[in-house]
Amino acid sequence: MIHDSEKVNELVITESDLNFEKIYNKPYFPKKYEEDLKRANLLLLPYEGFRNFDSPVFPEQTMEFYKFIKDYEGDKLVGEISISDEDYAELELHADLINLADMIVNDAVLPIAIGLITNYLDRKIQGRKTKLKVKVKLTVVDRDKSKSISYEGDADKFEETIKAANQFNN
Repeated sequence: MIHDSEKVNELVITESDLNFEKIYNKPYFPKKYEEDLKRANLLLLPYEGFRNFDSPVFPEQTMEFYKFIKDYEGDKLVGEISISDEDYAELELHADLINLADMIVNDAVLPIAIGLITNYLDRKIQGRKTKLKVKVKLTVVDRDKSKSISYEGDADKFEETIKAANQFNN
């Protein structure tokens, strides 16, 4: 299926009430890995209640993106996935649209997270003859408040659009 979005760089920033504690209390959150997962300042989140799926699901290529994050060699960003291996399920959505898993990230590592996402997308763009579309949703947590940043559009416009908005630093 081809994604027919004509969106070039749609960016939506809204207030959110999602935080790490709420994720830790989700039914899918693996309690047996809780100690390790609570060290993370970036968590990949599944889609809940997606279409007619009873259990949480991740968009295709989530595991590839997760491994990309885990290969990050810095000590500031600690990325994890908020589900156990046995409960992990992935679905295919659109061939010409990369849906990255939703993420919750601490504001202190947001610039690193944006850089990692950009590098991942750059690798996906290489060698393509057609424009690649992407859909990214980040919830940025700054102590007791959070904002949701959603981007849908050209993969090569992701970084400049996010940086131009600069509203998440407020």
